[in-house]
Amino acid sequence: MLRNNQHPQYFLPEAIGGYCSITCCMWILNYFWWTSFNGQNTWQMMNLFKEWQYSWEEMLDLPEIAYKLDQLWFNIDYYLSYDKTLHINYINNPEKVIFDWYPEKYHKFIKKWENWLYWDAWTAVCSLVDTTFDKKILESNTINSTYNVDMIETIKKEQWDWVLFLIGLDYYILHNEEPIEWIPWWHVILVSKVENNNVVVFDPGPPLMQYREVHVERFMESVNDFWVNYSFMKITDKHGEHSYQSDDKMVS
Repeated sequence: MLRNNQHPQYFLPEAIGGYCSITCCMWILNYFWWTSFNGQNTWQMMNLFKEWQYSWEEMLDLPEIAYKLDQLWFNIDYYLSYDKTLHINYINNPEKVIFDWYPEKYHKFIKKWENWLYWDAWTAVCSLVDTTFDKKILESNTINSTYNVDMIETIKKEQWDWVLFLIGLDYYILHNEEPIEWIPWWHVILVSKVENNNVVVFDPGPPLMQYREVHVERFMESVNDFWVNYSFMKITDKHGEHSYQSDDKMVS
């Protein structure tokens, strides 16, 4: 619950290497609920989001995060840059389309074990053929899915004081660094708004960056370089003292 109708000014712990996604989830709880989760809570929070079945290997992907935040009573709007038919094709036959979803330079990080395709993220792995949470989002009555969206225009339209966006992208391009060839840094960050042609980023690092402004062109390059078809989400708090409405009205 917001205190005095305000969010905490500092709510971001720095990520333990390879755990940017769960760090962003802790940020969301800290931001909306005034909790104080930090790096030492990483393993407990991974167990929470993995329903106490965390094996110390797999990372959280965006559909799983969206579904878990929905269970924690956040309002989740899930946006996809592609159409619903393509989403359903991926859900039903992920093995047939997964290589088309990532640029060719990332294909070397897609590994196969028996019939299981997974993303080898150096410190963790992520299944590319388990579409359980995509199915749950598609079937959900509480998660709003919108297709064929433009990320920047959507953020501009939906941004507000009580809104955060969770986005996956390429770490190296975002940070303007030369990539380490054997580390595919799929990265997860939070965004609050777009202003003056810059995206305001909350980056779990390394290094930790709060209220960092990244030019729209570089930001979208980091998104599009990693995804041929991308998704992201908007998060608001059902328990907050205010609820956000997309027609630019805020009601108590």
